[in-house]
Amino acid sequence: MKLGDVRRIHSALAHTLLNVWPICPLAQQVVQSELEGWSLRSRDTADKYLRLIIGRLRSGGVEQSVSDVLGGVQNELQSIDGYLNSMFDMTVARVRDCYQSWADWTVPTVRLEVSAARNPIYPDHASFGELGAVACVPPRKGTDPAVVKLTFVPSLLGPPSWASVPYLLCHELVCHANQAAPMDSEDPFAEGWMDLVAKRLHDHWIEEIFPWAPALARDAANRLYYLIEQRWPRMPEPHMTTRAARKVGRVAATWVEKKLQPFQDVQEPVPALVRLSLQLNRASPTFAGRVAFIGKVNNAGISDHELQAKLLAELRRWLEGHSSADNILSFE
Repeated sequence: MKLGDVRRIHSALAHTLLNVWPICPLAQQVVQSELEGWSLRSRDTADKYLRLIIGRLRSGGVEQSVSDVLGGVQNELQSIDGYLNSMFDMTVARVRDCYQSWADWTVPTVRLEVSAARNPIYPDHASFGELGAVACVPPRKGTDPAVVKLTFVPSLLGPPSWASVPYLLCHELVCHANQAAPMDSEDPFAEGWMDLVAKRLHDHWIEEIFPWAPALARDAANRLYYLIEQRWPRMPEPHMTTRAARKVGRVAATWVEKKLQPFQDVQEPVPALVRLSLQLNRASPTFAGRVAFIGKVNNAGISDHELQAKLLAELRRWLEGHSSADNILSFE
């Protein structure tokens, strides 16, 4: 049985269980055990493995509401790639529309590549069915298409992992696919500031992107959003460094978001922070410039009152249409 077959079967199972997962704690434990044990049955055919895992869940004493829906896994298996493509296409369309409306969109095409990995990717301890998906956008040149690489870890691929896919897609497409600066995992603007923006847009779009269980998708995104800024002693690199950068960037974005809120036009469907951030992501061409900008914003918010006054004045001019993202980036 190929790893890709396991990924599709576990995805179909996760999709089938979306609406019963939060209320079935026994099934959560049984499903996690089955997910982790797939490698013991790697010589089975995909059909045999699917029948076996459904049978083991039914005989495992899971809640009746879970047993009632297991018959639908086979049908979902036929549709699972379509669901994934639907999430991707809708997210691409929403992100592209936002950039075209408020900044510019320079990406000729965006492709999705899906793969599976045997080993966990996050260093964190996973709760049942979590941390089974991760995504990235590799650097591209010129008019090359942007590629979103979505990787699943079958041993962790439960409903929360499946429901976190929209947040992963939003992050990669909002933060990276159209960014002006070179890719760098230690970029506090792309990984932190823009991640907050991606999360705001995710929460706004989730009913459309993940109509099957939007509440679970919001919960999965909230948990992952919180987790990927957590650090602890002896955390392995690069996570220790990249998570520090992410936190610093989010702090800066949160401060600016708060300062912009009193001036938000209630008739404007796109918040001021989102509009500004899309422009900043296109205007900032260097990693060093982004690091410097985040540092100045945080200094302005914490201790430098003169710098704060200059930033607030520039933001006000931007809101009035008298300044640009370039001027905000270079405020001092």
